[in-house]
Amino acid sequence: MLVQLKHIGITLLLFITVVTSFAQEVEFTAQTSANEVKTGDRFQIQFTANTSISNFKAPNLSNFRVLSGPNQSTSMSWVNGKTSSTISYSYVLMAVKEGEFTIEPAKGIANGKTYATNPLTISVGKGVKVQQNPTQENNNSAKKESSSEDLYIKSSVNKTNVYQGEQIIATYQLYTRVNIAGNELVKNADLNGFWSQEFDLGQSQWKQEIIGGYRWNVATIRKIILFPQRSGDLEIDPLEMKFIVQQRVAGGGQSIFDQFFGRVENVEYNLKSKPIKIHVVPYPTPSPAGFKGAVGTIDMKMNVSANEVKANEAVNIKVKISGTGNINLIEKPELIFPKDFETYDPKIKDDIKTTATGVSGSREFDYLVIPRHPGQYKIDPITFSYFNPAIKKYSTITTEPISINVLKGDGSTSDNIVYSSANKEDIQVLGEDIRYIHTNNTTISHSNESFYGSWKFYGLLSLAPFLFLFAFFFRNKIRKAQSDIARVKSKKANKVASKLLSSAKQSIAANNKNAFYEDISKALFGYIGDKLNIAPSELNQTNIKEKLIQININDQTTKELIDTIELCDMARFAPVSTSEQDVYHKAESIINKIEQEVR
Repeated sequence: MLVQLKHIGITLLLFITVVTSFAQEVEFTAQTSANEVKTGDRFQIQFTANTSISNFKAPNLSNFRVLSGPNQSTSMSWVNGKTSSTISYSYVLMAVKEGEFTIEPAKGIANGKTYATNPLTISVGKGVKVQQNPTQENNNSAKKESSSEDLYIKSSVNKTNVYQGEQIIATYQLYTRVNIAGNELVKNADLNGFWSQEFDLGQSQWKQEIIGGYRWNVATIRKIILFPQRSGDLEIDPLEMKFIVQQRVAGGGQSIFDQFFGRVENVEYNLKSKPIKIHVVPYPTPSPAGFKGAVGTIDMKMNVSANEVKANEAVNIKVKISGTGNINLIEKPELIFPKDFETYDPKIKDDIKTTATGVSGSREFDYLVIPRHPGQYKIDPITFSYFNPAIKKYSTITTEPISINVLKGDGSTSDNIVYSSANKEDIQVLGEDIRYIHTNNTTISHSNESFYGSWKFYGLLSLAPFLFLFAFFFRNKIRKAQSDIARVKSKKANKVASKLLSSAKQSIAANNKNAFYEDISKALFGYIGDKLNIAPSELNQTNIKEKLIQININDQTTKELIDTIELCDMARFAPVSTSEQDVYHKAESIINKIEQEVR
């Protein structure tokens, strides 16, 4: 009896609580995160009810750009035995024009009655110029093609007005406030009229910036050093990329949980950076006689490996040009050597570094010369002219002259001539390469015997069938060997891939994400190449997919393979939502599935 009374009491308590909650006065209010903003600023408005609302009708928001919304959220609480719930509909807006605007009340139905919120007044002052609102699509659609409100690529250069040949640093940064699940390079920026040097960024480093009151994740995805090769107005075309973004879509699902909490869908965004215009000023006129297009801050030195050598011994004369600027494009200086010197084209050695601040380093020209006769020789100074954009003037450098004392060589002119500097392996000239013409009498005899019809002719003719058979069997042997190699590689593909996967596992332990994704990519590409006998030059996603379809590999396995390869490529640019352990196990699983299907 006591148990029954207890159950009845609990039931009555719950009933009273529910009735009380329904009987409470309905509150339906509107709030904003800011009443005063500037053009370009983002702000939030929120419509909140303390009970369930149906037929929610938002006010006209055409005076603003709708960046997000309506975003529905629900919260429930139990305080002092009372249940309360709050339902909110929120929008993220951008102010696009100046003035004072009134956001009319939102409306909704609760307990059979229609309720309206309070109006909101937003004052918009002058800020940044905002492009007029584009045609908006249904915000509940997960098929939205592109948007730059929560994800965009920013292109910038350190200067837009430069001289011909002056270096420019172009930077591409990714700004995001959403979770990126994948990306793909669609089209690189065209660099017509520029000579370019890519800067290796390594693994993308993310930082955070506050823009318009919002926190953005920012990563530099590309940096290029550019050297304009002609004067005039040049344009750097946009960089195009495709991103897969995980986006929460409110309602619309068949499940009650989808309707209540929303669901996550992958949405494709196609983004372009803005083109960049560069005005290139021509070189000032007149230019020095020795000017050949070098631009920057440059120095030059010339030295000789030995000032005293014997005849027929080699000498190195090195000209080193160093500094900052278009060092890669500097042409060889023209040295004038004595007529008695045997000369060779210079070896060019580059020691050039590309950093975030530009290109710097040196280019060395190593001339090999061989003096043939004794005497005192002089190599005249060389001049080098370059344009310095910092001071907007030409500068000319002149080296010191070089004197070489050539002594009489040991032995006759037929003695060996050996390149005696540090690079002896480069050249070794023998004195016997040109021999004297012998003037003594020589007897020349004539032979009347004809080869055609001789025993030698018939002997070789009889060997022809044997040579043909030998060639036939040899060719078949080569073909079989090649087939065996492909078969062996196919059988060992799993073992080779396992070694690379093992290396990837070590990269996880070392927290080296860049090396990890590289190892996984190599393991998958290498495994498929060996297993299906695909040449390295033909290893790409299209060929792999076609080959797997031809041998009837499961479509899901093929999709998992391609998705994992794309994920490894994408990890270079942006963080991925999948953990390294999951990627590792997925790669291992894909290889095992293909092993089972390919017998």
